[in-house]
Amino acid sequence: MGYVEWDCPKCGKRNREACNAWVYGSPIRNCKACNQEYFDNRWREIALEGVEPATKNPKFYLIATIICFLFTVACVIWLIADIRMMGSYPIKLAGCIFVGAIGTIGCFVIFLRIVLGYEEKQNQKYYNESLQRMNDKSYAKKLISYGYNVPEKFR
Repeated sequence: MGYVEWDCPKCGKRNREACNAWVYGSPIRNCKACNQEYFDNRWREIALEGVEPATKNPKFYLIATIICFLFTVACVIWLIADIRMMGSYPIKLAGCIFVGAIGTIGCFVIFLRIVLGYEEKQNQKYYNESLQRMNDKSYAKKLISYGYNVPEKFR
């Protein structure tokens, strides 16, 4: 779960809202300060645009996991060599190891989510929510009024 921040185009106040990693949801937003409605094109109506292709491709995350792991191992070897030769090491190298380890773990977790089907379940949940919104004709008309491309079957 992440957060999206934006400034309201009507009143200029900063808004913050929880969102999923791919920012699926209604692009029609309401400002929390002035309660004005506006269009935010960062949000994706998944029933219309489909799921993000990266959520269905475990190979991408497996390759990223391997690359991050190899980067981390190379940095560890470099760190050990520096300690043996100089008795010290650059702190940036320790940072590289930390970042590489976090990248390895993060990519591996996403890989497992895709392979085990959790990502597909999550996508289906967001798709069903989107489909429910799209079945409301007034909502579809609002999207059209903001210039969003809505297929005929939802009009």
